[in-house]
Order: sequence, then C-alpha cells, then structure tokens
Amino acid sequence: MAIKCLSVSNFKGVAGLTDFELKPITVFIGANSSGKSSCLHALASLAQTLKLGNSIPALTLDDDYAQVHLGRFVEIAHSRNYKLPIHLEINTGMAQMALHYSEYSGDCVAKYEFKCLKETEEIYIDSAELAVGDNWIKFKKKAKSDQYKVTSNITRTELVGMRKSNFFFSVDPVRNEVPTSEWIDVYFLVDAIQRVIESKLRQTLYLGPFRQSPLRRYPFRGSTANEVGAQGEATITMLASEYVQSGDKSHLAQINKWLSTLGLAKNVGVKRVGASDLFDVSLTLVDDRDLPIADLGYGLSQVLPVLTQCSFATNGSTLLFEQPELHLHEGAGKKLAQVFVETAALKQSNILIETHSRELIYELFDMVKIGTLKVEDLVIFSVRREGGKSHYDKVKMSIDDRGNFEVENDNPWFNSLL
Repeated sequence: MAIKCLSVSNFKGVAGLTDFELKPITVFIGANSSGKSSCLHALASLAQTLKLGNSIPALTLDDDYAQVHLGRFVEIAHSRNYKLPIHLEINTGMAQMALHYSEYSGDCVAKYEFKCLKETEEIYIDSAELAVGDNWIKFKKKAKSDQYKVTSNITRTELVGMRKSNFFFSVDPVRNEVPTSEWIDVYFLVDAIQRVIESKLRQTLYLGPFRQSPLRRYPFRGSTANEVGAQGEATITMLASEYVQSGDKSHLAQINKWLSTLGLAKNVGVKRVGASDLFDVSLTLVDDRDLPIADLGYGLSQVLPVLTQCSFATNGSTLLFEQPELHLHEGAGKKLAQVFVETAALKQSNILIETHSRELIYELFDMVKIGTLKVEDLVIFSVRREGGKSHYDKVKMSIDDRGNFEVENDNPWFNSLL
C-alpha cells in the first residue's frame, strides 16, 4: 500500500495543520505560485533525507545531491521563525505487527516536529510520535540534552530515547530499571514502525519540472538505478540496464505501448555503441521514421522519464510528478491521464500530480464518467493563495444513480477550466 495521508504545517505556503488524503490519483491544480508543489516537496524532503545516505541530518531541505533544493529552514518555514516547528506527518495505512509479547494492527503513523538552531542552522527533532492503531510512543527532546523523554500508552515504565539516525529513534529503559515485557514491546514496536516508514519513503519517487535535455549519446556505467531522478537523469541508465541484463525487456515494451497511446512514437530504441559504455537512443515515429532523440521535439525527451518512472515503480510506491505534461501538445498531455490511471491500478500506487494541464483534468473526468476510474480513487485539490498562505479546496465530485457525474468547487480559477 502506498502512503495514505500526509499532514503538514508551517511548510512553504502551508500555514496551519493541513491534511492531504492521498488517493491513487491525487492532483494539485491552481495558479502559479499558489502552493501546488508544497505537498510534493514535503514528501520529497522526507524521502531524500533517507536516500542521500548521510545519517546525521534530521531533515535534508537542501544538499548538492538533493532532489528538491528548498533552502534553509527559516526560508522554508511558513512563519519565517526559528522558534516555530515544521510539522510533517505521514500515514502509510494498515499494518500488522507480531512482536514478542503482543500483536498490533492499524494505520501506521509517524509525526515529526522539526526545529532549527539559529546559530548553526542545524535542524533537530523537537518531538515525534510513532503509532500503529491506538498504540503510540511519543518522544520529547530534553532541554540541553541529546536524550528524549519517551512516553507510551503501552507501558508505565520510564523510558529514554535517542535519535539514532535522521528522524529515527531507539529506546532504552532508565538505568537500573528491569526491562518489562511492555518495555520490550515498545522497543520492538518502535523498530517495526520505523521500518515501515523507511520502506514507504524509499518508495517515494520524485520527478521535478526541469528535466535533462536530450543528449547525442548517453553514458552507462553498469549501475542499476531504481528511480529516474529529479531531472530524469537516470532514465537512459535504467533502460540501458534492462537492454543489457534482461531477456524480456518488459519495461521497454510497456513504455513503447504508452508512447503509442500518447500518439508520439511507435517505440524507443536503446543500442550500445560498439563495445563502449555509450548508448544511442532513438525513436521510431508514427511514420516509421527512426531518428535520434536529440533530433526530435523536446517533448519526447521530457515525457520519457515520466513513462520510465511509471513502468519501473515498485508495488506500493508513491510517485510525485511536477508538470508531467511539460512540452507536450494537448492531445498527448490528455492521454497522460491514462498512463497514470493504469500505473496506479497495476502497481497499487498513489500518484501525486502538480499540473497546469486542463486536458489532463478533462480526461480524468471522462474516465470517471465511463467507469475506467472510480470517483473515490481521484482527489483534486484546487489551490489558491489568499491572506499570505495557501488554501487547499478539495473538489467535490459525485456520480448519481443515473450515472451523471457532477463537479462542485468554489474556486473561480478552477471553475474557469470547466
């Protein structure tokens, strides 16, 4: 199961605590600089904190190798205040955990409140809460200490916590206390919840709005990437890896199918240049003409990372796309909706889309009308900026007994699209 819900406060345009219920197709639409990307960037910042491999930062908002370059804490905090925390919370959905003494089940949730030291710009975790179902463990940083006070509704035993890496914790009993069965359950439950959270964040894949320009030839170093990268820079590496190592080439076949659906090309060709580590990439167009990707319209090189990300995504992943329709003509942008719906169903993924494409929205509505997409599997947040902050209005959609599809929304900007 993909990430089910995200809650955010004091992050970019988001002021007060805002809950984002994530569906298989989750769309953010609105005017420029209204705050459409804030939700995607919040998730991406948590995911990149783990993926960068440096276990020291509690939260990575920027880095030479970061996927999203957001800036310093005080620049990202909506309040522009070092004293007020950024709140990030994720719910990964139903989990069942059988531990030494008990079994636990319910939604798996992690809540974090991040603060920053003004003198050093070091981000730290002021408080955190891990929960599964009704069972919770809370961590509160002790003043002038690296330790955390730990409380839980599972045990009355006094506990001490330490941050072991990034936003993950370990739990110890107070010195000279004899560990109880409840303490042991807390110890292992903290570990079990954090493993679920880490797994889902590592399956959170981000593709930004600025993608790599097409090259004449692409280097391949034998590495196997599991995502295309923020600029789609690993796209050809992933395709070349399948070309070299796989016999069935299922991802290339899937991408070729989608290229045909979009009306852009019949297939993409990946071919090694002699015995070198270089690869040529070409596309066979609808008129059977085969041309290098560098000689074709910019839209093809921009949409290829989108299709590759969808094809290679693992089951239960959460996919984040900013302007996936970039440089595509209206017809192809519209058909992207079919790619996303198919991917969400096949991979049991949740796909978050920040878009300016009216046609893509129309196609999603049409798919709901004909039953290809369930109305409960689609959520659209109409975003507007007002009073110095972003507002997220969930578009109301319904189908009556006669199959009539209705859309209700009070945002004039969104209604102008309909």
